Amino acid sequence: MDNTLILYPILPVVFLNFFVVFHMRYVIEKAIKKREVRYRWFRVYEGSAPEYMLAARHHYKNYFEIPILFYLLCIILYVFDDIRNLDLWIAWLFVVFKFIHSYIRLTSNYVPNRAYAFYICVLLLLGGWIYLAIRIL
Repeated sequence: MDNTLILYPILPVVFLNFFVVFHMRYVIEKAIKKREVRYRWFRVYEGSAPEYMLAARHHYKNYFEIPILFYLLCIILYVFDDIRNLDLWIAWLFVVFKFIHSYIRLTSNYVPNRAYAFYICVLLLLGGWIYLAIRIL
């Protein structure tokens, strides 16, 4: 199997990450223009800030947590040149549920649904790492 196939699922997650960055910038500018937050809030992130801005900030921070393990897994699989169908299924399902998680977070932000999408991503990623560990040990 062509090992570059494992790199394709990385691209949508990276572009979603950039979308989240630009969304956060938009939200911050909106809060500043509406005078709901002052510039000094950004020095140490203390004080009051609107909930919608905090939600956008937390969503942005999330992209430097679990997705990092996804990128690493895909790169390791690429380097080892040992891509299997299950690896691709796990990677693409992770992408789908990461998009679902982001959609929920950016729209209704309904915590139970958001949590389901998040934990499915985590379980998929854990499965991918276990599957890799089984093969290399």
